[in-house]
Order: sequence, then C-alpha cells, then structure tokens
Amino acid sequence: MNHPRVPARLLAGESLPGIAEALGNMDGWLLRDGAHWLVTRHEGVITVGRVVVDPSRVLADRARWNAPAADASGTYCSPLPDGALAVSGREAVTVHEADGTVRWEHRHATWPDSPEASGACTPDPAGHVLLVSMAGPLGPDGSYAGDICRALDLTTGEVLAEHVLPSFSATYAFQQFPDARPEVLLTASMGQDGTHCLLVAYTGAGLDVRAAGTAEEPYVGLGAGGVLVSQDVGGGYLCRTQDGADDVIIEAGEALPEGWFFVGYTPGFVDDKRILVVAAEEQWAEEGTHLLLDAHMLRPLAELDYPQTPGVTAVPLGDGTWLTLDEETVRRWTTA
Repeated sequence: MNHPRVPARLLAGESLPGIAEALGNMDGWLLRDGAHWLVTRHEGVITVGRVVVDPSRVLADRARWNAPAADASGTYCSPLPDGALAVSGREAVTVHEADGTVRWEHRHATWPDSPEASGACTPDPAGHVLLVSMAGPLGPDGSYAGDICRALDLTTGEVLAEHVLPSFSATYAFQQFPDARPEVLLTASMGQDGTHCLLVAYTGAGLDVRAAGTAEEPYVGLGAGGVLVSQDVGGGYLCRTQDGADDVIIEAGEALPEGWFFVGYTPGFVDDKRILVVAAEEQWAEEGTHLLLDAHMLRPLAELDYPQTPGVTAVPLGDGTWLTLDEETVRRWTTA
C-alpha cells in the first residue's frame, strides 16, 4: 500500500487466558462507565478486567466469577458500577455480587426455535437501571410483535419500563459512548435479515428507542459527540455517521489494494482525530495490515509498522493507544 509507515511502539503486555476466544464474543470488549473492559471465559471462570488509564500497563485489576453453567458461551456479561456482574442468558438475567452471591434473577421468555439469538445487558450511563434485550412474549393468538428491551432496577430487578424492538430473534450487543451521553448503542444482528443499530435511553417517562442515523452494521466503533464508525459485514466499506452531519463512506477499493477487505471487525477511535482499522487480502486472514484513517473523512493517513506482522485484532482505546492480541497475550501500543 502506498501510505506512509508509522512505527508502532510497544507500551505493555499481559497474559490473559481465554482472550483469543473472548474477542470473538459480543461481550469480549466492552465500553462501560468511561472505561474499556475485557471479558474472558476460561476453565469455568468468567474474568472481567478493566483496562487501566496508565498506558504502561494493560489491566488495572481483574474480578472473577464462577460461570453460571458448564457452558457459558451463550451468555452476555457486563460489569456494573458497584463491582457486581450482570449476566444475560437465554431464559434469565442475573446480577452477581462481587463475592459471587446472587442479588436478583429476572426470568423471561426465550427463543425456542432460534438458537443463534442471544440477549445482552448494560447499566445505563447514570447507573440506575440495567438495560436488557431479550425475547418478547407471544400474543394470545400466538403472534410475535418482536424482541423487547426492558429497564430493570439495578437494586431489586423490578421492571421499570419495556419497549418492543424492531428486531426479531437477533444477536444483541450494547456499547456505551466514551463521553457522558445518556443513551447507549444497541446493535441487533439478524443475519441475512440485516442489522438494526438503535440508540436506547431510560428516562422518567420510560424507554426511548430510535435509529442510530443510517448505521446498519453490527460492527460499530463509538466516538465522542455521538459519532459512529461502522464496518460492513463483508468488509467492503466503512461508514461514519453522526446526527446533524452527512454520512461519510469509504469503499475498500478507495483505500486498499484491489481485492483487499476491511477485516477484524473492531473499527474504532484511537483518539478524536484517528480511526484504526485492519485490512487483509482475505476476510478470514490470520494476519493483517493496520491502518490509521482520518476520523472525519476516513482518508488513509498511515500504515502501522510493527516489529512483526500483526494479527487482525486491533482494539482502539480512544486515548492514543490500542490493544493487539498475540495468542493469549494482550499488548498495548501507541505511535512512536
């Protein structure tokens, strides 16, 4: 590629068993309460690690819980502001205290004929409620209006509000914005039926749910000011979306060699001026080229030059650093 090469400087590395599989899960990398989190499942234990602000390290601390079932792969976990853990499963959402005891459990309907569907959960940015996406109930005549989002009281599990979503039997994921916005992003991936990107906010009047502009891909990076950068499932384009601004779209052919794709599915903001994406000749490649793009117009700025060829995982942290994966080791980088 005919882009300037910028050296990547290694800041820290840390072993985290299970991280290779984790970054293929919807909750493997989370943005919660202004911080980034890594969630792994290894030998029956769920480990939640908060990425430390100090760039000379990777994780500030780790908290562990025994997995609620022998196979916890169908669950979605989210750390809570008070150190507890919310776990969304196919039939219930449960809040586990830091010592492992159960605070409350909320049972709900499931998707009996859709094994690929899965719910998600997150505290709202104010830390008052737990937002949960789940299967909706059947009507008296057997009809199905759609999946639902509920707001549950974080202390008691009481249902405070409910909203029918425009999605059906979807795979869900929640992300918070890096700045203090009252809404969160909910992606609802329905396979060949497409994806809904929704902005969800809990208010005194209930749940407010609206489309996140024109975003319609499950792989979305969030920036300050409500900016979204989404990556096409097939790796054919990137799109920058923000309320009040025109969409910016860059096709793979405009930035990459002929026949190359955007891969890795973790587009995101290194800082407010640069986006980090990964490209390769094949969608399922094990190694990739890491590119820095202008955060506003998505123009390629530079290719990152590592000591050795990196994989296709690159997790931008918004503070000028990013994470990569080398088997079970997480490494933190910045530009030299």
